[in-house]
Amino acid sequence: MATRTDNEIRELSPEEWDQRVDEQARKRLGMSGEEFERRLNAGEIDIDDSPDVTRVAMMLPLHATPK
Repeated sequence: MATRTDNEIRELSPEEWDQRVDEQARKRLGMSGEEFERRLNAGEIDIDDSPDVTRVAMMLPLHATPK
């Protein structure tokens, strides 16, 4: 028997999104979201280093990811 669930979609503010990125970076990578973004943009971390790096990088705004 199928069970129906109602999913709620809620838009996050930029501050709430930053908090989510920070939580995931700390949980998955042991560093703050701010440090992760800085190191990624500086080339100290490669987006392909690990699945966790890729996951957190995908949460960053497009303008923040390295080219």
